[in-house]
Amino acid sequence: MRGRIYKISSNEYTVKSDSGEIFVCAAKGALKIKGDGLSVGDLVELGKEGVITEVLPRKNRFNRPNVSNADLILVVISPLPEPDFYLVDKVLVNAAFQGVQAVIAVNKTDIGDALTGIVESQFGKAGVKILSFSAVSGEGKEKLEETIKGKLTVLAGQSAAGKTSVVKALFGIDLKTGDVSRKTGRGKHTTTCSEIFEKDGFMIVDTPGFAAIDAAVPPQNLPSLYPEYAQYAGECRFRGCRHITEPDCKIKELVEAGELSCERYERYKKIYSQLFEKRRDYEKD
Repeated sequence: MRGRIYKISSNEYTVKSDSGEIFVCAAKGALKIKGDGLSVGDLVELGKEGVITEVLPRKNRFNRPNVSNADLILVVISPLPEPDFYLVDKVLVNAAFQGVQAVIAVNKTDIGDALTGIVESQFGKAGVKILSFSAVSGEGKEKLEETIKGKLTVLAGQSAAGKTSVVKALFGIDLKTGDVSRKTGRGKHTTTCSEIFEKDGFMIVDTPGFAAIDAAVPPQNLPSLYPEYAQYAGECRFRGCRHITEPDCKIKELVEAGELSCERYERYKKIYSQLFEKRRDYEKD
């Protein structure tokens, strides 16, 4: 019997079989320590007495949160808390590296819509779909549903940006949501484990905390993961240009000319530096 893991809690795995039955399963000891272990979204084989005996091949897998076989990453941001675009860029990079479509969803349009224009100015040339909606008023809900229906969608973004509110709006499930901390201006963590919610053709993974959607990206791959940079790859002076310190770099020229987002480029350099340092530390070990 085959199924998909919908929730992992301690050593219990909630699995929905292909026939629609729900099982709370254990896993063979070897599966829990072999390779990457088990993930929410994994397609698995069930043996006797509800034991997971095999994990079927994955089309993608993210390290943080622990999710496999995603079809779409929905990056939720809002005016409050103040958007962390560095986090958004990291999510987009990791999604592109895993070959997963990413969509930026600007939530809380009921308290203002200026953020949508800012997002479009920075990400409009990145080939990323941008949606505006309000989980409170329902504005834009139809377009959001059209985008994610029939896809295993992973919610990403800061706490209190509205990830859990999206689940509530689509499924009518009364989940605990977090407010913005008055002291820090940041969201409070409310989701405690990754879990798939499903209804009427929608499958959403709600993830805990600041869902960064992390995958192991080699620094040399980074330029190709920015669509607006990749299209000019052959116009730089040096093959394999990193767009950092190299002379006659087409990307730097376009940024200086205002043709490409300066803000996104500055974050690109920061991400490249972070990936490079991580690789160097790994090589030292």
